[in-house]
Amino acid sequence: MLLRIISLSLLLPLFIMADSTLKSRLEPYCKPEYWQGLEQVPKFERQHLVTAIEAARVYYLNQQYQSGNFLYAMNLSSGELFEDDNQVRQAGALWALSCLNRDRFTENTRRAVLAGIDFFERNQKKSPSGEQVLAYPGEELLKTGTVALFCLSLIEFLRGQKEFLPPEVYQRYDDLLEQQLTFLQSMEMAGGSWAWQYDLHSGYREKISSPYYDGEALLAYCKAARYLGRKKLLPRIKAALPQLIEKYTVESWAAGGDREQTKGFYQWACMAFAEIVEAGWDDAGIAAEGAMALTWWQIYDNKVESREGNTAYAVEGLIAAWRIAKLRQDEKSMATIRQVIDNCLGRLMLLQVGGPFQKMNPYLTGLPRVHPKAYGGISAGPYSNIIRIDNVQHQLNAMLLAVKYLY
Repeated sequence: MLLRIISLSLLLPLFIMADSTLKSRLEPYCKPEYWQGLEQVPKFERQHLVTAIEAARVYYLNQQYQSGNFLYAMNLSSGELFEDDNQVRQAGALWALSCLNRDRFTENTRRAVLAGIDFFERNQKKSPSGEQVLAYPGEELLKTGTVALFCLSLIEFLRGQKEFLPPEVYQRYDDLLEQQLTFLQSMEMAGGSWAWQYDLHSGYREKISSPYYDGEALLAYCKAARYLGRKKLLPRIKAALPQLIEKYTVESWAAGGDREQTKGFYQWACMAFAEIVEAGWDDAGIAAEGAMALTWWQIYDNKVESREGNTAYAVEGLIAAWRIAKLRQDEKSMATIRQVIDNCLGRLMLLQVGGPFQKMNPYLTGLPRVHPKAYGGISAGPYSNIIRIDNVQHQLNAMLLAVKYLY
């Protein structure tokens, strides 16, 4: 009994010490100010966006393989690399890099874009009907979104480099674009959609639509027609526009509809609609109405501001809707949309390693280590260790759009 009392007396200081350590660790979380601080959105200016864009450029250039494609994902703390892959997201990554090269040219960025284009051009095969089609390594199916985003990559590269490329080089990439647009035309379906994938062995087109690919293909058509003279695409744009708006708004929002369809279509559609409205094409009115309906859904029903994951994809669409509201001189809508954009972008810039607001992110600052290779990368959410190339893609493009139109 005496030994037990002695043992307990020896352990008592340890219990007290442990309790004291826990108390000190718990203390910050006991104050409402800590939790309220997490809700604060950084106030930012143009220079903050430029700093974040340049950091994202560093990440992009450091994560491109010699083959031309990109590291898919990494753990920002441990540096673990994830060898998963996704052909559509790889094409999307190239598109955002091409947009960066268009707006903020550097020679290293141009070389990276050319390496990415070469990767996709090199990985082609003959279809059963004899045409050259993209064939992503290890894949038996070609996704329509891959081709649409590769088209967008080529379009932005040609727009940005037209004055600097020798005519024969420009023509080579313009011909490559024409080849890809021809494939997209072969995937068109009645009802305004595109078949979502193509079997590389049989040539079978699976006639199911994807809201993502419908929006991406529509945006590729609009940009090709507006900036590179592909006026032959206008009849399809005109025919598909009301059908797609109906499919992904009123039909998706009706009883028994699927709002996830709207989410997939949202930003691509709004960016396409902005091109239509700014170009002054037929049906610009219904394009504008569609963009505003989709945007009010995004803000008030999908509640984009309260979502925890990376919402940069939505900001792309919000900026497009703001452009349309500006053309319509709708100052009330402009102010509402602008506030949501600023709130979302402010929170998103907290997620960037080495970004202008990393020190305001308690999760990143609380990690024992942030891997040097993660510099400029953007995480999948406020409490995520994962940097994925599509999150970097969307946020980079959203920031480029913000600098161009808002700041």
